[in-house]
Amino acid sequence: MADREQLESWIAQTQRNKRKLGIGITVGGVVATSVLVIDRTAGLLAMMCIAIVAFFGFWIMSSHITEWEAHIQELGRPKPVGRAGRKR
Repeated sequence: MADREQLESWIAQTQRNKRKLGIGITVGGVVATSVLVIDRTAGLLAMMCIAIVAFFGFWIMSSHITEWEAHIQELGRPKPVGRAGRKR
């Protein structure tokens, strides 16, 4: 498992990537809207692609951040001591 410093750097980098994705999605949305005015089918296809990338991109990055924050919380807790030799 990574240490606290490594996890915090991963979280910070992922948050920066989320901001970059947001900017890219915004620019893509403007372009897709422009294409929608010119050609409805191509514009709708572009909008759907952008929506899929936005949904899954933010979902995956948010999941990583949540997982890493949980690992950081686990680092502060004492590890449970199990009984040696006992099987359940």
